[in-house]
Amino acid sequence: MARPRDKAEIRKREILENFYQVLVEEGLEGSSIGKIAARMGIHPSLIIHYFSTKDEMIVELVELILKEYEETFLPRLEEKKDPEERLHAALDAIFGLDWNRLVDMGAFSACYSLSFRNERVRASFQRMYSTLREYLVKEIAYYMEMGLVARADPERLADLIIALMEGYSFYRAVMDNEHRFDELSQFLRENALAILRVEQRSARR
Repeated sequence: MARPRDKAEIRKREILENFYQVLVEEGLEGSSIGKIAARMGIHPSLIIHYFSTKDEMIVELVELILKEYEETFLPRLEEKKDPEERLHAALDAIFGLDWNRLVDMGAFSACYSLSFRNERVRASFQRMYSTLREYLVKEIAYYMEMGLVARADPERLADLIIALMEGYSFYRAVMDNEHRFDELSQFLRENALAILRVEQRSARR
């Protein structure tokens, strides 16, 4: 039997998942606790019991989005025992369509826009990007140890990859040309790999 705390976490996640769907369909301005409750078939007071405001739900939703990325993509990398395969799998994950389709960009952008007005939401986004950055720094350092990428500053390389990834995500969401962006995804992946290895190639000459 699930403990009360476990039940509360399950209920909170259910509320956040429905909040996410309302965000996708209605946008931030059109979403409300009442609409989430109606979608779930429950009284709004039950949602308020867990989340007193919509902003509080957004903070938790950003954390859930990060967890979704971690649960979806990290296991794919960890199962790769060969370093070369792991490097390619990491770039495929970051610049692949699965990553970009995991979270609706409209919903993500709605939450992101609130980070400029709400310090808690901003702090939540900062934690999300910091976690991603720390993971990339660790991975890049590992690839350096294995001799797969250039000896350089892992932190700056991680920043570069995140910038490329986020720029690609927003650009693709606005332009919405799937065939062209399949090609752009591959182009970014190849060039990210070239950047990681450029100094290594130079050192061999």
